[in-house]
Amino acid sequence: MDPREVDHREIRFERPRAEKILALGYYPADMHFHTVHTDSTVSVRSLLKRIKKTGIGCAVTDHNEISGALSAVSEGPGLLVIPGIEISTCDGPHILVYFYSPSDLEDFFQKYIKPNRRESPWMLTKLTSREVLEAAEGYSCLRGAAHPYGYFMFNSGLAKCVESGFLDASLYEQCDVIEGICANMAHNENLRAISLASRLGLPMTGGSDGHVIFDHGSAVSCTRSPDPQEFLDEIRKKKAVVIGRENNLFSKIITGAAISARFLPWFFPSVKIHYESTMLRFGRFLSRRR
Repeated sequence: MDPREVDHREIRFERPRAEKILALGYYPADMHFHTVHTDSTVSVRSLLKRIKKTGIGCAVTDHNEISGALSAVSEGPGLLVIPGIEISTCDGPHILVYFYSPSDLEDFFQKYIKPNRRESPWMLTKLTSREVLEAAEGYSCLRGAAHPYGYFMFNSGLAKCVESGFLDASLYEQCDVIEGICANMAHNENLRAISLASRLGLPMTGGSDGHVIFDHGSAVSCTRSPDPQEFLDEIRKKKAVVIGRENNLFSKIITGAAISARFLPWFFPSVKIHYESTMLRFGRFLSRRR
């Protein structure tokens, strides 16, 4: 694998090999990863240890929470750690936001996310996709559509909601990036995400959406800079190469079990929120059929 061979394509479907990427002067980072601060089994300490061992950096993007991202930045000086967050909106899509500074991330969280979390804090917030994208617009950040065509029966992908007629396509105009390869998506869904980014003329990112440690680094963005701020600049300028491969079924089952176990303390609120969101989608479906 030589990232220089795919600069014109921006995407390569293969398992990232950090030693080769680093030898060629590129720096890889998994742009979508979760910690034990929300629905993952991975502690910040073990994540930082893995980053040091593998040379693959990470954007910490916990669901509606920033304590893991802030800890990773403060405890991993000199490492390629990008402070981020994944916001679960009330109308379905998950929005990734990558911040140039942890202070901006904290300000954004305190003003907009924390007051709008629900009983099950890592699930849907009270904010719509447009409200999240507009709120983040005032910060130095990159706003992205996570897994645009996922997950399963849930409307957690922006493109899935737009193409189903639930949301307006104008939301794309407020996105800075599209997640091109998400390792926990199916290959066809990633191909559709890449096609969408190409049509929109937006940069792409690669991330595992990992919740267990062995997921880390299964999809990455690669740039010429190990500095977190310059790394984001390179993505914005479409100078990043995205490399990754989808996880196998066994890995996805392990991830699903880990996530479910973490939600047990909020089982009943989670069921209530799932019911409400399902009924909302059903109502939209009926209104479109009339």
